Amino acid sequence: MRCFSPPVRALVVLFATLLATAASAIELGLPAQCTLGTDCFVQQYPDMDAGAGVADPYCGTATYDGHDGTDLRIMSMADVARGVPVLAMADGTVLRARDGVPDHLVTSDADRAAVANQECGNGMIVELAEGFEVQYCHMRQGSLVVKPGDQVTRGQKLGEIGASGLAQFPHVHVTVRHDGTKIDPVTGHELAAGCLKPGETGQPLFSLELLAALGKGDTQLIAFGLAGGPVDHAALSVSGPPPQATSASPALVGWGWFINLRKGDRTIVQLSRQDGEAIAVNRSDPTDRAKASFAAFAGKKGAPLPGVYEVNVAVERDGAVLFQRKGTYTIE
Repeated sequence: MRCFSPPVRALVVLFATLLATAASAIELGLPAQCTLGTDCFVQQYPDMDAGAGVADPYCGTATYDGHDGTDLRIMSMADVARGVPVLAMADGTVLRARDGVPDHLVTSDADRAAVANQECGNGMIVELAEGFEVQYCHMRQGSLVVKPGDQVTRGQKLGEIGASGLAQFPHVHVTVRHDGTKIDPVTGHELAAGCLKPGETGQPLFSLELLAALGKGDTQLIAFGLAGGPVDHAALSVSGPPPQATSASPALVGWGWFINLRKGDRTIVQLSRQDGEAIAVNRSDPTDRAKASFAAFAGKKGAPLPGVYEVNVAVERDGAVLFQRKGTYTIE
C-alpha cells in the first residue's frame, strides 16, 4: 500500500476532488435558437465582484453591480414579434413557471415600479442533474410551451425571448445555481469568487467551442448601415435598424450601433463615396465610462444623389483600431 506524506496527501485529495468536480459538472447549451454575433449577442455576464465594484468573469465591464446571470440579447422588439425560441440548456424538469407579464422596455422609474416583485417577468426554473438548476427570465408573454412537472431535453423549445419584467432591451436572462448557490457558467465559480486571474480557466459549464463563441464580454458592432436621417439610439431597441436611405430621403447618414464599449473607447463613423470622396466623419470623444449600448452617426442634409456609397465604422482603444467594418450601398 502506497503511503504519502501529509502535504502530498493533501495535494492528492485536492486533485481528486477537482477531477470529481470536473467529471460531475454538466455541460450547458446556448439558451436560444440564434447565431451568436449575427442575430443574438452576449450583452452582460454576472457580476463577480462581491463589493461595490463590477467585474464580469473576465475582469471586464460587461455587467453591472449585483447582476446575477448571463443576458443573451436580440436586437429589438421587432425580433421579439417574429419569435426567437428560448431553448433548454440541459435536460431537466420544470419546477416553476410564470406567464402573463406584458412585454415592455423599462425606460423610466414608473416602468420600474410597475414590475416590482416581477422583475424576472415571464420565465421558469428548470431542475437539472447533480444539484444544478437554471432560471430563465424575461420571456415573451404567452410564449411558454412547457409547464411545471414537464420533462425537457437539451435544445427543446421552452418559449420565446421577450422583454417582460425589468428589461431594458429584449433578451433572455439565465441564472445558474448549484445546490442553491448562484454559479457563473463561464467559470464554474460562485459569483462572490471573483473574476478569472491571468492564466486561470476555471471549470466552465459550456463546451470550449461555445465558450469561444460567447466571447469575453467583447465590444461588438451589432448593426450599421446607411440611413436617410438621424438615428435615434433608443428607437433601435424598439424597431431595429432604420431602413436604408433612398433618393427621396431628406439626408444621408452612416451609422453604427455598439455594445459593451469600455471607458476611453472612441467610435468612428465615416461616410464617403465609393470613389473615396469623403462626405462626413464622426470621431467621438473617449467615452467617460463603460457603455452597455451606444450609437453614433455621420452624414449630411439634403436628398442623396444616385451613386455608390461606403460606410466605415470602427472602434479605437488605447490609440489602436480594435476593429473596423465597411459596408457598400447603392442609391438609384
